[in-house]
Parts: sequence; structure tokens; C-alpha cells
Amino acid sequence: MPIIRYWVVPLAFLAFWYPINFKSGEPDFNLAYLFTNSAGLAFCAMTPVYLGILALHYPEINIVTLRVTSLLGAIIGFWNLVVNFLIEPDKSWWNGVLHLPLVSISIYALILSFRKTYSAEIVKRMK
Repeated sequence: MPIIRYWVVPLAFLAFWYPINFKSGEPDFNLAYLFTNSAGLAFCAMTPVYLGILALHYPEINIVTLRVTSLLGAIIGFWNLVVNFLIEPDKSWWNGVLHLPLVSISIYALILSFRKTYSAEIVKRMK
């Protein structure tokens, strides 16, 4: 697998870590948040992880799952960016930064889901 495909790993890690102080809304890079945050319960934090795993295993995955999940991730991520950066930037700008992995990985996975792939049987017939 080309090394360039691993760009999703640090973004998925950031989304899973979700380093934010929920009381103040400011960045808080406490490593304990890897185990104590509520990211595992949030669509916005776990979808980049799921899509990152699917993208790394592409094309041996279910394309419909990749396409539907990435489309929902892109839509929800876009609206979160609108709220966090345009409507309430003074309160939730860091939350907007933490939604960038959702948007970027979702768009990448959506594009990936529309790439043409051929099964081994089709390739054999083409020869």
C-alpha cells in the first residue's frame, strides 16, 4: 500500500483523542482524554476513525457502507463547521478545528467510493 494513503491516520487519531476542555471549549492536550473522553459516543469523533480504517483497506470493503457513511459524515461535518466557524466562532472555534478530520476524511472516502474498482474475476476476463 502506498505510504500516501496513511494521511488519514493522524487525523483519525486527533478525532478519537478529541482534546478539548468541555467546560471552557479551549484546547486541552491531556493524554488522559484518550481513555476518558466521550468521543466513542459521538458520530463526529468516531466516523473519521471508521472511515480511515475503511479507506486503508480499500478496495476490499463494502463500497455502499463507505459511500453512505462518508456522505453523512461530509454533510454533518460541513454543518458543524458552519456553526463552529461562522455562527459561534467565539465559543466553539476549537470544536470546529476538531471537526476538520470528519470533513476531510469523509470527502476523501466519498471520492474513493466512486473510483472504479475491478474484481479479480473481471480483470481475468479483460486479459
